[in-house]
Amino acid sequence: MKNLLCLSAVCTALLASADPNDPQIELVSVEQDADRVVKVEYTLDEPAIVTFDVKTNGVSIGVENLKMASGDLWRVVSATGAGSRRMITWPAYEEWPDHKFGNGEVSVTVTAWATNSPPDYMVVKLVGEDKGARTFYTVPEQLPGVGGVTNDMYKTDYLVMRRIPAAGKTFRMGPPPEVTRAVNAVRHYVALTNDFYMAVFELTQAQYRNVLNENCSLSYFESYAAYNADLANYKDIVTGPVPQTRLTEFRGSTKNWPADGHEIDSNSKLNGFRSALSLPTLDLPTEAEWEFACRAGTTGNRYDVTADGVNPISGQVPSATWPPQNPKPVGLLQPNAFGLYDMFGNVSELCLDCYVDDDTYVTDAPGVSIAPKGPVSDKNGNQALRVLRGNGYWDGNDSTQANAWYRESKDRENNYPAFGYRLVCTF
Repeated sequence: MKNLLCLSAVCTALLASADPNDPQIELVSVEQDADRVVKVEYTLDEPAIVTFDVKTNGVSIGVENLKMASGDLWRVVSATGAGSRRMITWPAYEEWPDHKFGNGEVSVTVTAWATNSPPDYMVVKLVGEDKGARTFYTVPEQLPGVGGVTNDMYKTDYLVMRRIPAAGKTFRMGPPPEVTRAVNAVRHYVALTNDFYMAVFELTQAQYRNVLNENCSLSYFESYAAYNADLANYKDIVTGPVPQTRLTEFRGSTKNWPADGHEIDSNSKLNGFRSALSLPTLDLPTEAEWEFACRAGTTGNRYDVTADGVNPISGQVPSATWPPQNPKPVGLLQPNAFGLYDMFGNVSELCLDCYVDDDTYVTDAPGVSIAPKGPVSDKNGNQALRVLRGNGYWDGNDSTQANAWYRESKDRENNYPAFGYRLVCTF
């Protein structure tokens, strides 16, 4: 990425050192008019994602005060032709009303990110004529709307995805050393090769409906009488996770991971998402990607519990999982350090990998498994069982199952009222 720093009033461009292969951005002008509207003009030599910051005395005024900045930013901006320029407008009078800047007291930073190295947060629009339009932000507090990423519009009309910094990272997969070898989970090391985006929420009913223009089926979900008391109004919770859509319906029945890679059936629900949003790499995570994202740098049973029982994110008693048999709207509890919500509980999340119940899922043991895709089938040649992660309410969210390494399985042909989907994509 390439930063452009300029001082308001009489602006002088101070170009940060950068790789000459990075997008080249050049300041044309920065001015603050009598109405306290800051206007920035720049040129760009190749398409890039452009972000923006304002500082006083070298300190940012806070991204929450820049949500109304508009123009050629927060998205992929095309290169400027000869004699043309790009514009950013920021209403300081409205977002920074009690402050005035004198000459030399404010600096503006415009950053151009290479399209193959985007900022941490990608927001995909799910409604309107510009369905599929993407904007990018460096932190969740930059997202428009009260509450940032937790605003309900990001659970209904938009899909928020967090860049997971996995490239070149090695981590220990499976239970921690203090846990006696668990059934179906073996400690081993995994190295991932690429960053990827992961949805901060489980896919919701409203998102499903907005993309595919149809409601997800709840008939099987509602048929369990024991759960009717808790689920009586669940079909009206549009920000609750999509339940029980069988994998053969979601990805298709003729394409099989890992043999067919990320190919999916053209009539599948997932292909409807890819087509509607122009995101051809949209898919489910591998089991290794899911656990790396869930752990977010932690090594214990849960990302929200340290050895002394304290939540390392909030400093309080853990609060990342709902009580058993109680599905809820997404995003109401503590996220992990990557900003991902409901990685424990709500619904279990289906991964791409074929499920096996022995050590063969550790493909390169005892060494390091490189970006594992999972086995082709189990020891009996069965390809139907797929890995579920995250422990849904159906399982009770007990202490042995609501953790980063617990694995279970589900036949891809079957419905199951307590599993859903968390989408990922590459860039």
